[in-house]
Amino acid sequence: MSLFLRSIYLSSGLSLLYIFLLYRSNPLRRLPTTTVTLIFVLGMAAVIPVVLIRYLLPLGNVTTPFSAYVTAGLIEEGIKFLVMACTVWQLGFPDLAEPIDFAIYFGILGVGFGIYEDFWYIFSGSYEVWTAGDIGRFHEVFRVIVLARTFPGHILFNGLAGYLVGHARFLRMWRARLLWLFLGFLFAVALHGSFNLIASTGGTIPLLAYTLLLVGLFLQLRRAALARSPFRALIYMITEGRDKWPYPRPPIDYLFAEGFSWPGKNKGGMFQVYPVVLSLLILYPLLVAAVYLANRFLIWVLPV
Repeated sequence: MSLFLRSIYLSSGLSLLYIFLLYRSNPLRRLPTTTVTLIFVLGMAAVIPVVLIRYLLPLGNVTTPFSAYVTAGLIEEGIKFLVMACTVWQLGFPDLAEPIDFAIYFGILGVGFGIYEDFWYIFSGSYEVWTAGDIGRFHEVFRVIVLARTFPGHILFNGLAGYLVGHARFLRMWRARLLWLFLGFLFAVALHGSFNLIASTGGTIPLLAYTLLLVGLFLQLRRAALARSPFRALIYMITEGRDKWPYPRPPIDYLFAEGFSWPGKNKGGMFQVYPVVLSLLILYPLLVAAVYLANRFLIWVLPV
């Protein structure tokens, strides 16, 4: 039990920090915390069908290009896109008001998925050494696995793909929507497969360089999305008297949208994040244990 809980909280530490940074990446408004928490939990639950598929269709490890892009990329991103289509895509205004909202929601869904994956790698990778009673060897193995799982992966794959899918969500022509959705899916699969392939064959330095490249790309897309934000346009319209309004909804809808406080500086501060963090810290072990037991039950009832 000690190893189980230690794996849970170690896997959540950096990921909760990533959630905080992603949640605050839009300086103009804060997304509804209830919706954010729900998307996070559903991201964790998305692990269950992935485990089921891998159990029924053993496709090998991620050390080859085929397995890196199919086993890790195609299957995992396919399940996450299905969950996204049933949740984030269905959100309406004001939960979903602009493309950057989609990137944040989808990135948080990826964090939920990645947290359980990190937990499983840490717990299963060190369990045999732990039960053997070799404390020195256990600390060495445990430290290596934890360090290997500190790189942000799923949050970047889905956050970056979320910009493309978010663009699709606000298009009116269904053919253009399908095209951007497909491009977003291919983008996520390519990013995911490349990350796993570099991690398994390239070493720490190439993986760090690749991660920094993705972070830089995310920041550039964020800058472009904020420049086109209707909330920024609303501020300029009122403060500078601009009359151009190229958005389908009227300005008054954005003015009173949840999470937006004039003049763009959120007044809630940490009090909006605190309930989410507190609830996750309390409920997180129960969520991980529930997903873990669900996975073990599926494997137990399925034929070998």
